Amino acid sequence: MSHSAESESAGAGPEPDVSLRVTGGLATSLGLSVMWVVSAFVPQAGFPPTIVADAAVRATPGDVATFFIEGLGHWAMRLLIVGVLVAIVVVGAGMLGWTRNRTGPRPFVAGLVMAALAAVALAIGPPSSAAIATAFVGLVGGLTYGLAARSLITNREARRVPERVPEESDTVPADPSRRGFLRLGTGGVLAITTAGGVIGWLGRRLEGPDTDVALVAPAVRAEVPERGAFPDVPGLSREITTVGDHYVVDINLVQPSVDASGWELRVFGEVERPLTIDFAELQERFEVVEEFSVLSCISNEVGGDLIGNSAWGGVRLRDVLEEAGIGPRGVELVLRAADGYEDSFPVELGMEESVLLAVSHNGKPLTQEHGFPCRVRIPRLYGMENVKWLESIEVVRSDHRGYWQRRGWKDTAEVRTQSRIDVAGDEGTAAQGVETWVAGVAWAGTRGISKVEVSIDDGSTWTEAQLKDPVATNAWRLWAYRWTPERAGEVTVTCRATDGAGAVQTDELAPPHPAGATGYHSVAVAVRA
Repeated sequence: MSHSAESESAGAGPEPDVSLRVTGGLATSLGLSVMWVVSAFVPQAGFPPTIVADAAVRATPGDVATFFIEGLGHWAMRLLIVGVLVAIVVVGAGMLGWTRNRTGPRPFVAGLVMAALAAVALAIGPPSSAAIATAFVGLVGGLTYGLAARSLITNREARRVPERVPEESDTVPADPSRRGFLRLGTGGVLAITTAGGVIGWLGRRLEGPDTDVALVAPAVRAEVPERGAFPDVPGLSREITTVGDHYVVDINLVQPSVDASGWELRVFGEVERPLTIDFAELQERFEVVEEFSVLSCISNEVGGDLIGNSAWGGVRLRDVLEEAGIGPRGVELVLRAADGYEDSFPVELGMEESVLLAVSHNGKPLTQEHGFPCRVRIPRLYGMENVKWLESIEVVRSDHRGYWQRRGWKDTAEVRTQSRIDVAGDEGTAAQGVETWVAGVAWAGTRGISKVEVSIDDGSTWTEAQLKDPVATNAWRLWAYRWTPERAGEVTVTCRATDGAGAVQTDELAPPHPAGATGYHSVAVAVRA
């Protein structure tokens, strides 16, 4: 009797399409888990789905990308990666059916195809020196897919074949525990790989680079000056934002892990003396300074919290550029990061004294989230220009459109004059005839703040608030206003700032895109009789 005849007589029959899709989906999930584990522990290896998601963002037209970013905020990238993972599982679910022939499913052929698809990430992603490591991750995922699919198919076939009465000619009796063993083995693989995926995720998120590095003491320190009295208002923002409380925004699902020991900064292009400087040399060769300054995300809404005021330490970009010698045709600086991000601004701006190549944040080495080992700090511009994980600076002859500029954001986005209400009464309530506080912060990049005013009658009249002397010109200023409500009911409290150049904050409402949000911040206060 032929093999095919035996299968038909046993009732096995061809593998149904639905069963194959379920098997392929499970095998794909296992393969993704194993890839995540491997990418977490293989140096420099990327996780192919995140590379695909990143490439999708880069390929998305600017207006479309902006639509999703404005609508979904920080969830846009996370939802994209979820969508990519779902799409991969759907493709993997169908792969067994697409690659089977007349003899049945071919798990390892399907696995090799999945590995090849993973390798496509190398072609569509940004250039990377980790291509071999990432290709290895994809191959491991494909082999895992093949092994898992074969195990699941074998287990299913064993359950579909009915028990046969042993014949005298049988020399080895059927082992009734075989099915249980296969089920246990499959379940064990699922549990181990799922747990491994979680462990790998935690390992990658928590391990990061070794930030325990030596910093050269700054020749000029950021110190809080002696100032006059200012009221202690509960709920008002801290004057100096802690590293942990400082906002973090970037384009990555998994942030780059760059060790200072292997890091180098290249300065090239339209320069007379190209430079390659390591972490220690950067601090030893140039004067290290530390300064307070505000840093705000361009996607910050009116009254939003994507802003912080901290001490940043490093070397002046101007000193590095002067050492390299800007050529006569150099007009713009293109800064590139380890995650493939890039941005640019004019050479003239890079020569301003306030622009730093920062290596410290509040006196300690930068954290991974804030761009360790080196980032740019430009108080005059929004955060998207303050490139993190900096690797190179190229001096070019013409205007360069960076990552977000190609997506419709302003080319060189200067910080708007803005103010925010942190405190309005007692958690939004007040009592008629009883004094209460209205307080907050105001900022304007390098222009500073000269005045903050408060209105409690929808902008008909304005009263000047008390200002705390700033810790530095480029820092934000705390303000407070002692208010006694005169009537019961809901009152709208509004604030506005005037910058150091005398320009009053505009009341024109505008969304963050394309040049930063504008408009007054208002808070409703319920005044009881």
